[in-house]
Amino acid sequence: MESHEPATHTTDLRRAPRRPVAAPIRMRVESETLEGVSENISGVGLMFFADAPLRVTIEVEEEGATRSYSGRLVRAQKMSESSTGYAIEFDPH
Repeated sequence: MESHEPATHTTDLRRAPRRPVAAPIRMRVESETLEGVSENISGVGLMFFADAPLRVTIEVEEEGATRSYSGRLVRAQKMSESSTGYAIEFDPH
């Protein structure tokens, strides 16, 4: 598994405390189709907005056990040529 550098320092607006963990993750995308309206387009990409969230299920393998969480993708950010960061908001318990 490749090492990932932490994100650059930003103002902490988090709603819950975090703890560092380097665990294997598996993400399953539940939404087959996501419809929206484009904001802009170029020769290398497109920005669009959708009313519905991109639903996902996350499996986290930690200390010999696998836990599943359902939620929605809230951010995807290219961190480098070989790494993309994904932020998932879990559904309330």
